[in-house]
Amino acid sequence: MANIKPGNNNTFENTTFVVCDVETTGMSAVHNRITEIALIKVRDEEIIDSYTTLINPGQHIPYGITQLTGISNEDVFDKPYFSEISDEILKFINDTNAEDVIFTGHNVNFDFAFLSESFRRLDKPVYINYKTLCTCKLARRLLKSLKSKSLGNVAEHLGIRIKKKHRAYDDTLATAKILIHFTRELQDEYELETPEDVLRFQNSKIFSGENRPLALKRVNINLKDIPKDPGVYFMRSSSNEIIYIGKAKCLKDRVSSYFRHNDNLSYKIKKLLTSVRKLEFEVTDSELSALILESRMIKKYKPRFNTAIKRFRFHPFLKFDVQNDYPKLDTVYEIENDGAYYYGPFSSRGTVRHIYKDIYDNFKIRKCEDKSIKASKDKPNCMYYDIGKCEAPCNLTIPKAEYRDEVNKVHRFIIDETKHSATGKLMKLMNECAENENYEKAALMRDRISDIQKVMSYRKVITSAINNKKIIIKCDNDNKRELFFIQNGKLMKSVTLNRDDEFDQRSIKDELSDIIELLYFSLNKFVKHKYTQEELDEIKVISNWLALNRDRNSSLELNDEYNADELLKFCLR
Repeated sequence: MANIKPGNNNTFENTTFVVCDVETTGMSAVHNRITEIALIKVRDEEIIDSYTTLINPGQHIPYGITQLTGISNEDVFDKPYFSEISDEILKFINDTNAEDVIFTGHNVNFDFAFLSESFRRLDKPVYINYKTLCTCKLARRLLKSLKSKSLGNVAEHLGIRIKKKHRAYDDTLATAKILIHFTRELQDEYELETPEDVLRFQNSKIFSGENRPLALKRVNINLKDIPKDPGVYFMRSSSNEIIYIGKAKCLKDRVSSYFRHNDNLSYKIKKLLTSVRKLEFEVTDSELSALILESRMIKKYKPRFNTAIKRFRFHPFLKFDVQNDYPKLDTVYEIENDGAYYYGPFSSRGTVRHIYKDIYDNFKIRKCEDKSIKASKDKPNCMYYDIGKCEAPCNLTIPKAEYRDEVNKVHRFIIDETKHSATGKLMKLMNECAENENYEKAALMRDRISDIQKVMSYRKVITSAINNKKIIIKCDNDNKRELFFIQNGKLMKSVTLNRDDEFDQRSIKDELSDIIELLYFSLNKFVKHKYTQEELDEIKVISNWLALNRDRNSSLELNDEYNADELLKFCLR
């Protein structure tokens, strides 16, 4: 008899979500049997492995079930019984190289009950005891306005295509993509820090307006009065001190999320709510302007809980400190005004790890921890030189000019799309996986290629964006359009247009024409200046937002070929 124990409280990086869907001969886990199972592993927001098979249920498949799933008695006649593949399934679930496993599904109790009963019926019963996460429960809390929270409806709402509905693999793949979307939102918008927070969130009370929680009574605010617009909210103490500032795509949903039963909130949030006595908010015209306002207000007021409750989800950059004599490559989450090259931000930490490993293995740039080095012939060789990973610039084994050539090769490896670049190598691996019918890994490689291409389509490196780039960003939100005019990385001006007005009105055209002429054609001689920390923070906010929202909103990177009329057309079309 085996007993599978659940893991401990961990981070998203070292937790594996095993997403499952089963097709069955009926609705009862006790009396009916599994006809098909699919399992997909998700770690660090990436699909990393899959397992799927038809199963001989040892009982008749009703005609109605065949009509629904397309699985007939003939299809499973020569397929293995569950007892024949039970070890494979257990090995797949447990062989994760992670510290924690969370069993996930859409209406997960159904799938988990069938799997549990199937293991319990074995000659040597296995009792599984995993933590479970339900994407349907998450949908009820994150997609309140969506009438049906069925897998098909949620997938369609999020733009996720299901090729064959009611087949285990396709339903599992859709559920895995929904899971990735939801966990990103819960980290970005709800500041959940760990998978344990997500497990609690799925069972949190959906606030109905009855039995108002104590924290809500203390702030004396009616949640119905909070608008659904994007904006920034301010939490104040009894002494009127601003103790926390946050931003939201939807103020009503974000503020309401705090006032659920305290048992389902993290310790940090509970502690914050015990101190809150007043809540204020400021509506903005787009999510991007909310992010910028939040950054400014945090710097201005320095709320004590913004330090305690740090945003967990950061988007990684590759940093090359080319301002040093002997640069090294690092993964970082913050931009500094130090003259280094910053490649990113990337959507996926996995993409960054993959590029970094390729560079680590194939280029002889230094790997030591020293922030910078002063070369001297008296320095001994380190282990990286001994194992052939570095040419030891620290003791002048490689001349400075040759080391710089290696640095330039790494730079080209990251930004180019040749067959020897990061993108090219991933493309080759993707094609090999597809040829070998390893479509899951091919899809992972495709997503990593897309991640790199999105970053590089906007800029080669952040340093050049600061010094040279001119951008117009166009954000549409309900009946409003907000335009952001960026000159050399700095947000110079923003303008909001109301859709109720005609965009082609002469007054609107004249106003925008004046802005465009001033910023992009008259100010070119004032392009260089020293950036303040606030301006650098805004550059980081805008860069992150662009990397993550380029598909959903419009941006135009200007060059010398554009004229004023073309920029005006972009703003108004």
